[in-house]
Amino acid sequence: MTAVPAVRTLRPLRHLAWRTTAAGNIAIVVPGATVAIVISVQAGRPLVAGLVALVSLLAVAVIVAPALRMRTRLEQDGITTFWTGRLGHERVARSEVRRAVIRTIYNGDEVSTNRHLFLLDAADTTLYRMNDRWWTDEQLLTVAHHFDAALESQTLPVHLAELRRTARHQLRWSERHSITAVTVLVAVGFLLCVAFALLVNGAL
Repeated sequence: MTAVPAVRTLRPLRHLAWRTTAAGNIAIVVPGATVAIVISVQAGRPLVAGLVALVSLLAVAVIVAPALRMRTRLEQDGITTFWTGRLGHERVARSEVRRAVIRTIYNGDEVSTNRHLFLLDAADTTLYRMNDRWWTDEQLLTVAHHFDAALESQTLPVHLAELRRTARHQLRWSERHSITAVTVLVAVGFLLCVAFALLVNGAL
């Protein structure tokens, strides 16, 4: 068995990535909210202005807090990840991992790539995944070698379309159903715009 410290915590080192992502997500909310707040105050509707401000602050907190708390803790019996893809934490036991694969995958622009670590169980299903947009190559290897499992490294870049054909069950839902995911994202953005429009109209 691999000798590991009792507890070791890894934190993302590429802070610019999460700051850029957070700023982009906040930019979706803040401009419309600011307009609604200003119009509400000018129209003498402080309750509406306060409600919009509160919702905006909660939205910003939900966007920023996960990025600030993101970390992976290596323990004797596995790993615990915090705020990486879901709220709270997620446990992966050492006994569950049977194989680790590092792949270089093309991003949506079909030009740039990122390296991804997949920790797989006995059914070849993804238990945990991390990529070098947030973590360093060294951290990916550290997590991979933390488990007593075979490590496979695929250096040649691969498109998501190819992975959907050969390893579909290892991908996220949004990657398996890219068209549906984009449709949902557009619909949510449209509903957000409608919500701001209704708030502004109510403030008049």
